[in-house]
Amino acid sequence: MGEQAGLAIVCALMVGCAAFGPFPHPVPLLFAIAAVGAANAAFPLMRTFGSALLGGVAAASIGLAAVPYVTCSSEKFTEVFTCTGDAPTWHMTGAVLVAGLSGAGLVLARVLGTAVLERRLAAVERRGDRE
Repeated sequence: MGEQAGLAIVCALMVGCAAFGPFPHPVPLLFAIAAVGAANAAFPLMRTFGSALLGGVAAASIGLAAVPYVTCSSEKFTEVFTCTGDAPTWHMTGAVLVAGLSGAGLVLARVLGTAVLERRLAAVERRGDRE
């Protein structure tokens, strides 16, 4: 049960960051997608899909973390990301947070899946002892 509570907390943090964080686009979208992945990973039927979403978002976030620094340093690509003020710094901060929370969600989903499997194996062993 603790792992499901942990996934709920990770999901709530992601939703909060997407809704109220000072992050420029596309970071709130990454938070929202990762929150859907964390919510799905809490349920056995959707655990594989949720873990795939979390892993994809973590990889995409790592790849996108430094992109605004590159695009904002060139005159040609300034329309791709917001380049005013501290936007590149907030973009990188948000991307790193998304990657970290997605990684935490992946670990919790794995632990939750292992705990469910261990309970099933223990039930099979108990049935085998009776026969």
